[in-house]
Amino acid sequence: MGPKTAELIDVLEELAILLESDGDNHWSRWMRKAKTLLQASDYSGITYLRSAYGGMGSFNDLILGQSSVDGVFSWKPGYKELNDRLEELRNKASQLGAEIQRDQGE
Repeated sequence: MGPKTAELIDVLEELAILLESDGDNHWSRWMRKAKTLLQASDYSGITYLRSAYGGMGSFNDLILGQSSVDGVFSWKPGYKELNDRLEELRNKASQLGAEIQRDQGE
């Protein structure tokens, strides 16, 4: 496993933890599955990860820190910082995935 893959595995774990901290299970499981594949040197994890990006309802569209009580929308405290961190990790995972895929000749 190369250094970029090891870094991506760490980023995916950070993403999963961040997502779980806001109650998101769908994308957290997605990131953990990609991580598990990569830890086993199964580079289909890159394809799986990259399939989360793009299109309506994709990982790109996710916004954290929202809540609704009795149909009334509100932002949770710290939502801006939460989303800034999400954007940073989301971009890093995408960038590393693309670089690894290029390095693998795909």
